[in-house]
Amino acid sequence: MHDRPDGVTLLIGGAVVTIDQQRRILDPGAVAVENDRILAVDTPDNLRSQYSGASEVDLSHAVIMPGLVDTHGHAGHGMTKGIAPGADWLETIAKVYFHGSDTEFWRAESFLSALEHVEFGVTTSLSMTGSQPRVDDQKFAVAAAKGYQDLGLRHIVALGPPGGDPPWDYTDVETGEKHQTDLDGSLATTASAIDQIHGTAEGRLSCFVGPSSLTNGMDADGNATDSAIAQLRGVHELANQKGVNIHAHAYEGQIRAAANAFPEILNQKLCLAHCAGITQDEIHTMAETRVSATHGPLTKAYARARFPLIEALDAGVNVVISTDGSGPDRSFDLLSQGRVAVQLQHVHFQDTFLIPSGKALEMMTIDAAKALGMDDQIGSLEPGKKADIIALDMRTARMYPRMMIPQRLVFVGSGLDVEFMMVDGRVLMQDRKYDWIDVETILDDAQRAAEESFERAGVLDALAEHPREWGEVRYQ
Repeated sequence: MHDRPDGVTLLIGGAVVTIDQQRRILDPGAVAVENDRILAVDTPDNLRSQYSGASEVDLSHAVIMPGLVDTHGHAGHGMTKGIAPGADWLETIAKVYFHGSDTEFWRAESFLSALEHVEFGVTTSLSMTGSQPRVDDQKFAVAAAKGYQDLGLRHIVALGPPGGDPPWDYTDVETGEKHQTDLDGSLATTASAIDQIHGTAEGRLSCFVGPSSLTNGMDADGNATDSAIAQLRGVHELANQKGVNIHAHAYEGQIRAAANAFPEILNQKLCLAHCAGITQDEIHTMAETRVSATHGPLTKAYARARFPLIEALDAGVNVVISTDGSGPDRSFDLLSQGRVAVQLQHVHFQDTFLIPSGKALEMMTIDAAKALGMDDQIGSLEPGKKADIIALDMRTARMYPRMMIPQRLVFVGSGLDVEFMMVDGRVLMQDRKYDWIDVETILDDAQRAAEESFERAGVLDALAEHPREWGEVRYQ
């Protein structure tokens, strides 16, 4: 990881999209940085006058903006994207994560996914350790944070009870022995992971309590089961004890069931992913309790049941956009998925006036930071905040003519336009180069660890081409 430059550095941009309280766009604009903090945001002339002798980074052909914040993803998905076409992908990867993975799998995947975050300008992210968290040993979560730590990114590990009723089955691939973990064991593992991860790497790494489901069981009447109530209580108590936030999936009925069974869990320190199929009453509950919703427009959950995004925004819910990880059929290109999120609402309501471009950018920066309880530190370019900054190349045919910058960023731009990244005041990418990262080793390690884990899990057939891949309308 690069050292921070000595003294003050001026990032001289063609324009600066601040997303500050006034939502200023400075054209031209510049950002002054010292150590890990933003000193000032102003015109280039004013900052040069104020900080004479400062070093400069020429980004005059680019737009400077806050680093992108991806509020929901899954560790492990970087290895399992694209596998098992036409099959139950979740069932396949559960075998890999719970029965085929070792710490090298999670370590190698963390470097692979962290590198992809660098490529796409995502400076802050959150991931559950697995599709449903692997909680038989904290060593897996620790390994899943390693790549983000070493590459200098800001990252949150979410760990907690998997979905469904305990106990949960795992395999220790080193000994071949099978074992189980119950609710108490999963919470104990989460507590140990928090102790080892939270606040490390100069504060860049955090750990949240992350149960797979907000309400992991409901009876025929939609009420939380005894097991679900025990989990709600245990998750809430652990988060309070450790002083961390809670992150979970939620689907239709789960918010209502939680509100009826254990309403204390619903507060501004809770962020819920997907929220597919939730009712208007559940939306109002989220608004009243200040629970955030993180929406993945390309997720399988949204394909099966709609999250009422516009209705939630109108009700006052803090709704943000996330990728849900890079598998099975997407990437960490959060900026391009923001465009998809907007366009899907245009189609659903047959209304192209929905979600202005500025709002879309907010949902991937300052609003996303708020969903993680980090909006006092990141998400906008303001004096005193962390120097988490990206710049996108505007000197391209697709970005020209150079006007209406928010619209260009949302409807044309992608993470592949990001040519500069700074996190915590350290330059991680410049001129789209990150020569200090050993890319070849990261890729080779990921390939080897994935193949070994697939073989141990007995899912090598998931790599085979589906017999209906070509010339057919559907897999099944």
